[in-house]
Amino acid sequence: MIGRFFSKVAPMVLLCGVFSSAVLVGCGPQDDLEARQQAVHVTKAGQLNQTDVNGFLTAVNLKGCSFLIAAGTGTFTPSSELSLALYGDPDGSKHKLVFPMPPISSSGATIDIANLQADMVNTGITLSGSTATVKLAFTGLLKVSVTVPVFGKLSADIQIRPSSIAIALGHDKAADLVTVVSVTSKIDAKTTKCGGTGWCNGIFDGVLKTNLAGWIETPLKDAITAAFADPDTSAGYQDLLMVMYNRKDPATPAWTLVPKTMELTTGAYRFTVERDAP
Repeated sequence: MIGRFFSKVAPMVLLCGVFSSAVLVGCGPQDDLEARQQAVHVTKAGQLNQTDVNGFLTAVNLKGCSFLIAAGTGTFTPSSELSLALYGDPDGSKHKLVFPMPPISSSGATIDIANLQADMVNTGITLSGSTATVKLAFTGLLKVSVTVPVFGKLSADIQIRPSSIAIALGHDKAADLVTVVSVTSKIDAKTTKCGGTGWCNGIFDGVLKTNLAGWIETPLKDAITAAFADPDTSAGYQDLLMVMYNRKDPATPAWTLVPKTMELTTGAYRFTVERDAP
């Protein structure tokens, strides 16, 4: 389930704030029939707050992960700690997530990500009120083409100095789906090589100031919203939260989420978990 979640969402969420990428493998052996018959079914209230999230991200060494885009391909490499936690193998290089990053087209502009490097030190998740905001910090180079009145179609290289994109996620308890509240960007951009020689750098900078945020935020929000509308994708996100919860409250067998009990309120995920206790 987590694999399906990341295969659909990771290219977008990593670009606007994804905090980890991995496939949870190995569910462990099933209890035999006799053991299950003797087990006691237990349910209880569970919660994940900011302290829990911070503890998980520290434990899996988020800062040691890497996310790069080059030549139309995105590559996420988990840290040794994250790889061990989710794969049982500390060699993160064996569990890279590689995916295509096609150009972004929006409002007459085409944006090709020539290269992008995430700043994982300043990347993370903040729970506040009814949202979980996932932030990705990065630097990079974009190649942008846009039609400008009077001058026609102009192309330029856009240097991205330390910047960030954040996606605020909510949760629809009744539908049991993750929702996208907003996508916001803080981009520090500088135009170079406009028209090949740089003659129109100033003109292009003016266009960027009023349009760049919209070119990025709108298509990303639409794409992520569509992805999370798939129940499998939202269930995969919930599975990832259960990985966090079982680290906080370990048990054998592990706790699982009771469907349609999860909500995000007052800065915490709240839900009901269950398991068959021996």
